[in-house]
Amino acid sequence: VPVYKTDIEYIEPYASSASELVAEFLEHTLTLGTLPPKEALMLLSGIILDTKQFTRNTGIRTFSAAQYLRSEGASPAEAQTLFETSLDDYKRSAVCAADAKIYREHFAISALRSSDNPEDKITAAKVADILLDLKGVYASFAVFEINNIIHISARSAGKINVASIIEGIGGGGYYESAGAQIKDSTLEETLIALKKQIDNYVDNSTAKS
Repeated sequence: VPVYKTDIEYIEPYASSASELVAEFLEHTLTLGTLPPKEALMLLSGIILDTKQFTRNTGIRTFSAAQYLRSEGASPAEAQTLFETSLDDYKRSAVCAADAKIYREHFAISALRSSDNPEDKITAAKVADILLDLKGVYASFAVFEINNIIHISARSAGKINVASIIEGIGGGGYYESAGAQIKDSTLEETLIALKKQIDNYVDNSTAKS
């Protein structure tokens, strides 16, 4: 696979999503009214997804980007249809969320045994979002074993840096959203490692306060 040298490398930790950054670039480089509505729709959908309906990690620039995309023909109502789910997927997410356990008072963890369904990667993200709505939960982790690979989706309500926790077991991401794919590890081993990282995070935070 060829490796290309990038012309521009831009990291903005305060942006809500990559879609927000791309929208800002397009707004300043394209003539108004020339962005295809379908592309505007995809970018708006990305912002909606990453901000959880504009309730997480948003700023003035997030809404400015959404306003630009709306002016270019993106429909919020149409964007919502892209997130529709089947009844089977909804039930599966609900079952996995219902099986979650609370750890260290404010951490929700759900685990799914071996599966061969690649769609469970999406289910894991949905479960993490669902668990974050539980009262008293500051961070959530959905740990799924899919085709012998452990997939983790992590979410934060804003008080916990889940990226810091996930990085300790080989993953990465952002303050409020992170994930990992771990090979050569069992579900049990991954859960032990995850809890150890949570312990380290909580103990270090307590020591600093």
